[in-house]
Amino acid sequence: MARPREFDRDQVVDHAIELFWRKGYTAASIQDLVAATGLNRGSLYATFGDKAGLFAAAVDRYMAAGNVQRLFDSADERPFVAVLRDVLQGLVDAGAADPHRKGCLLTNTVVELGPHDRAVAESLAGHLAELEASLARRIRAAQKAGELSSDRPPRALARFVVSSIQGLRVMSKLRPERRYLEDIAGEVLARFERPGEEGRSAGPRLTKRKAERR
Repeated sequence: MARPREFDRDQVVDHAIELFWRKGYTAASIQDLVAATGLNRGSLYATFGDKAGLFAAAVDRYMAAGNVQRLFDSADERPFVAVLRDVLQGLVDAGAADPHRKGCLLTNTVVELGPHDRAVAESLAGHLAELEASLARRIRAAQKAGELSSDRPPRALARFVVSSIQGLRVMSKLRPERRYLEDIAGEVLARFERPGEEGRSAGPRLTKRKAERR
């Protein structure tokens, strides 16, 4: 009996991520996935169960590799506003430099499947809830340290940041011009900056442009 073909699971999932990211879940057929991953149908079904199982693995790996939550979680010694600036600058840079306008796999999936697939919606909501909780912890700590005003609840501010990040990613698919994206990011950042803080940390162009007249 022939031995089953060995393969690198992470590499297979990475190829699936690229396909789902480019085509979306519905438009990506099993044959597309076979071609993209190099697996035959039998190996694909035996490893992931079905297309939905492979997609779930792709989303989990995509989120684990994402840098937004890692930036917030790993930068405890830096001021919250400085970390937020870096996150927003990274999103602007990525959106402006993406010729295919792929946006964010998670955001794309929320729009495509969120209203129609309860299991997918719950999974995606869980990922966003983790980011929200991480942000709320950082904001609460920044408020206690006097870095941020305590006039708003940390959880509400965290939800504002999460929704702003997702909105920025959606708009980068429609209007990837850097100035346009910087205006959005700059207004988000301005919600947290105190008077006189603008431009102190790296990447001041996010806030400099917002005062320009069109």
